[in-house]
Amino acid sequence: MGFEFAAREDAEGILRIMEEDTAPGGLRLLYTRRDDPLISFLSESHESAVGVIKKDGRVIATIAAIPRLMYINGRKSRVCYVTNMKRLPGVDIQLNWYEMFEKMCKKVNCDIYFCSLITGNDGVERMLGKKRKFMPYSVKMTGYKTYIISPSVKIKAAAAGVEFVRAVKDDEEGLVRFLNENGRKRNLFPVFDKLSDLGDLRADDFYLLKRDGNIVAAGALWDRRNVKQYVLIRCSGIYTWIRRLNAVISKLGYITLPKDGQAADFAFISFLTAKDDDAELYRYLLKMICASADDRAMLVTGTDVSNPKYGVLEGIRSVSFTSGINEIIMTNIDKKVPERFDGGNLELECALL
Repeated sequence: MGFEFAAREDAEGILRIMEEDTAPGGLRLLYTRRDDPLISFLSESHESAVGVIKKDGRVIATIAAIPRLMYINGRKSRVCYVTNMKRLPGVDIQLNWYEMFEKMCKKVNCDIYFCSLITGNDGVERMLGKKRKFMPYSVKMTGYKTYIISPSVKIKAAAAGVEFVRAVKDDEEGLVRFLNENGRKRNLFPVFDKLSDLGDLRADDFYLLKRDGNIVAAGALWDRRNVKQYVLIRCSGIYTWIRRLNAVISKLGYITLPKDGQAADFAFISFLTAKDDDAELYRYLLKMICASADDRAMLVTGTDVSNPKYGVLEGIRSVSFTSGINEIIMTNIDKKVPERFDGGNLELECALL
């Protein structure tokens, strides 16, 4: 029994472990990567690495590493998002996490590593939170909140002197420049020269606010259901009544809930950016994007709690859950001293977590 990089035949076992984990609360949501998690992880970066530990041919533990170029202190840096650190429930075996991290680290060779831990994921928090010789350890940077919003939500907002438009191909150069100029002011924002560097994102996925012909705010409706989904496992309490009254309750700005075991019809509100973090622009753009997405049951977005968007999103009716964003210090493995940066000044895209 030992670590190995995943092969095509391991996809089913990886998915099985992934789907043992749901977000806590009355709305038990499963964040998953159907139908093939290997294809899903590779869609995030062509350098993605997925590892497994097997016993008797069965996958009993997983880890994934997604390297990207991201801004750190305004400069390009190789940053790795470490995710899917999970083991099969009920398998009481001591795992060699050091071997997993050491081989993954050597393969992706990044300067900075970070992870997102859903509140309540106590096992991984205990493993990474303790400083031990030779092992990596984690340092809490900030909290992260994911919001599930109904397109019918009521948002009181207005913005003087701006035009709301859907982007076209000719907007791409200015849009990419606008996103990079604003995103690089914070840490962990992806570096890209064209939208296709991020995957299947296109200019016409974006909605813009323009003033005097210049972009002052932007956000995309990014449909990533081909590689990641939210599945409702079950709901309880008030959410049971909300689902029974879907047709009525959605008109009041509540999300339309799918049946148990069914994937939600959703899109991410991605790369939500406003010049000078203007709250008025954020609110108005969100209002208009939601109104443009009335064919969806729900919209998903997120931000770290130190970001100016946090206050705006907190004022909008939603279902939400929290995570912790932790830097993983790999010095005991790769002997590199990571660059110091402000972990409270982040711009993390929800659709890339």
